[in-house]
Amino acid sequence: MTFEYTENMPHDDDDASDASSDVTELEEYDFPDHFFERDGRLFHSHGSLPYPLPVDGPEQARLNNLHRILRDTVEFHYLGPVTEVLSDVRNRQKRVLDLCTGTGRWPMDMARLFPRVKIYGVDIVPIATRRPLPHVQFEIHDITERFRWNNGAMDFIHARNIDLAVTDYPELLREVARLLRPGGLFFSGEIGRYIDFAHGSSFDLARQAPHARSFFQVVNRSLELRHLVPIADRIPSFIQQSHQFTVPTIQTFHIPIGDWHLNPVMKRVGKMYLAALKDFAESLKPMLREAEMTQHEIDTLVSGFIEDIEHVPGLVGVYHTAWARKV
Repeated sequence: MTFEYTENMPHDDDDASDASSDVTELEEYDFPDHFFERDGRLFHSHGSLPYPLPVDGPEQARLNNLHRILRDTVEFHYLGPVTEVLSDVRNRQKRVLDLCTGTGRWPMDMARLFPRVKIYGVDIVPIATRRPLPHVQFEIHDITERFRWNNGAMDFIHARNIDLAVTDYPELLREVARLLRPGGLFFSGEIGRYIDFAHGSSFDLARQAPHARSFFQVVNRSLELRHLVPIADRIPSFIQQSHQFTVPTIQTFHIPIGDWHLNPVMKRVGKMYLAALKDFAESLKPMLREAEMTQHEIDTLVSGFIEDIEHVPGLVGVYHTAWARKV
């Protein structure tokens, strides 16, 4: 099995690459070099990067679950004028770039919808499928660094749930703008690092779900030590302030937590999201230990969070989305 990633070898069949760009293939015996084990979990081995979560089997299952949750919440694989942007143009290959692709589910699903489009997925670790479709290519890349492609190489850049990997979103947007052709599309989708009550609810989170509220307060303080501040609702303003894009189109979606929703599809989504949040809390435990919390404090925090999200009806996660075109 091989996995393409940036290294000092030429890659002849990609005419969108810089002349100085390098792509080679990762052999199976190279995979362990990208991981290390701590507290019984597997993490990326790139020590300077702030991403706090494991990258092992349980976390990959959570990412796959989250992909299905967001697809069903939004009711499709994308928002915005994607079909227009990716329509065939004579003598030009259309290209899509998925940032922090994780297990690669989104590029694979998009590739089935757009079989003539070249789709790239980049991540800091090789956890995407090693059997991609012919027009899907996964690469290892730190998204805080310059990408290998020429200016204007991409038609669509997709950035979903990347806030735990980016400490300077405006800087990332500058690189996104460089990569996009004029008229190209940028999409951002981030689940806020908090929970809320559904539209129309008059409940007080501090009173009705105090443990869940405290959980996110503690988690956000720990993440901020890594310079990972909450940005889900700030991305539209980053887009506007860059002066590189059209005015962003903003949509916000509520993801139910648990099975309280009356709609059968959203009831199923709520059950899936409840499970995903439990897994998320479990995956955060090693980071909380680094923040000098005792095991008892961590267990109390997580068990209280789970108690609230399991038994308080009407709770939701908030999915913030924005898309804009390169001017």
